[in-house]
Amino acid sequence: YLGALALPGAAEASVVGRKGIEIEGPQDRRGFYVGAGIGFGATFFDSPLFARTYRDHNKFIPSGRLELALGGGVTKRFTLGANLYLGTFASPKFGPKLLVGGDVEGYIYVIKGLFIRTGLGVAGVPAGDGSRTRLGLGGLLGLGYEFWLNQSAALAVHINYDVRAVPGDGLRHTPYVGLRFAWF
Repeated sequence: YLGALALPGAAEASVVGRKGIEIEGPQDRRGFYVGAGIGFGATFFDSPLFARTYRDHNKFIPSGRLELALGGGVTKRFTLGANLYLGTFASPKFGPKLLVGGDVEGYIYVIKGLFIRTGLGVAGVPAGDGSRTRLGLGGLLGLGYEFWLNQSAALAVHINYDVRAVPGDGLRHTPYVGLRFAWF
C-alpha cells in the first residue's frame, strides 16, 4: 500500500479493484486516438422519387459499413475527431450501391464508459430511384458504452441514428448498431 500511495502515477494507472481486475480500465482519453469499427443497420427512404418508382415495395434497405476514426481526447470525458466510412446498401430493387462518407464527431462520456456520440458530415447515398449515388448532408446521434481492454485499448458498443438530407430527393434515415476498437 505505501508504495502505491507514494507513486500516484502507478496507482492511477491501476485497473485492479475489489474483485480483481476491473474491465473499466484507466479511462484517460486525452491525446491522439485511432479506431476501427463496423456497423450494420437498415436505411429508410423518405424520398418522393423512391415512392413514385417503387410504390409497392418496402422502403427499408439493409446497409453495412466499415469505419476508421482518427482524433484526439480534449479531456478525459470528451473526444473530437473524424470518422471516415465505406460500406454498401444491399437492395434487390436496384442492386448494391456504394456508401462513402465522413463526419466530424464528438464523444461525450457521461459516466465511466457510457457515451453520447454526435457527428456532422456528408455521405454518398443512393438516389430515390436507385440509378446512382447522391450526396447527402446530415449527421448522427448515438448512445453506447466503452469497455477498456488494457491500458490503451478500448472496445465500444453503440446504437446510432444517422440521417442525411439529399437535395430534391428527401431524407435517408439509418438506425444501426456497431462496434469500435480504439487505441489511445
